[in-house]
Amino acid sequence: MSGRVFCYRNAVLEVENLYHTRLVGGRRIIQVRCYSFLYVGWIAGGNLVLKYHNHHADPDEYVHRVYDLVTGGDMLYEVLRREQFPVFAEVLDDLEAVTRG
Repeated sequence: MSGRVFCYRNAVLEVENLYHTRLVGGRRIIQVRCYSFLYVGWIAGGNLVLKYHNHHADPDEYVHRVYDLVTGGDMLYEVLRREQFPVFAEVLDDLEAVTRG
């Protein structure tokens, strides 16, 4: 799944998630698991504002970064556990909160 979400306050969220699927059980149930995450938020024509991703040598290293709206400098860098990693709606909420200033 990939694409761009255009939000209020000229915020843009780039999404690139890759999934594995498989059929299981006698009823042929489809299981879906996301294994690669990338969410990058920025202000159109401006700086990055946030990133969530697991694009490292260790795919179980989930990174959350927040950048200063004005300078683009790092404000927050943290490594999360898989169970702490936000779902899509939570990333949108975070982008909205960060751009609200």
